[in-house]
Amino acid sequence: MKKLKYLALVFVLFSLLINGCNKKEEAGKSEKFKVNPLPVIENAMKNKKYLMVIFESEDCRYCTKLNKEVLSDFKVKEKLIKDNFEVAIVNVYGKRPIIDPESRNDMNEQILAYVYKVQGFPTIAIFDPTQNYKLLYKITGYLPKENFINLIDYVGSGCYNKLPFDKYIENNKKC
Repeated sequence: MKKLKYLALVFVLFSLLINGCNKKEEAGKSEKFKVNPLPVIENAMKNKKYLMVIFESEDCRYCTKLNKEVLSDFKVKEKLIKDNFEVAIVNVYGKRPIIDPESRNDMNEQILAYVYKVQGFPTIAIFDPTQNYKLLYKITGYLPKENFINLIDYVGSGCYNKLPFDKYIENNKKC
């Protein structure tokens, strides 16, 4: 009888431990991808803004670094607003409904990542409102804050129409 009570107690404690871990894990997922990308994409398209779609995965440490060190930086946020950008963060394994900016087809996040052949995280895709949201750039990997700001400047200034990014940097960020 004592052995049965002991096993029941161990089982209850184990169940509580497992359940607590799952809730913590679920909370982490909902926090990372808490902003629905669909309204962000729709707003960019409606208001003719540049669209930056950042493809991420839940366990990507460079995605976390990009969010904490770059996207949350005041100077970066200010630059994004000044240069008319919207940023949508997409979960590459997600099932939320989304729209492909180029084709205007409805799909989910996972299919959008497949369409743009996302193979590494983070992947930054920039869509051009002056060309009906044609994909302008796709960059795979983490970008430090200064490089990220340079990219925003390059696109926002329209220099991408005149010269390649590396030449823009060589020319001291002048078209």
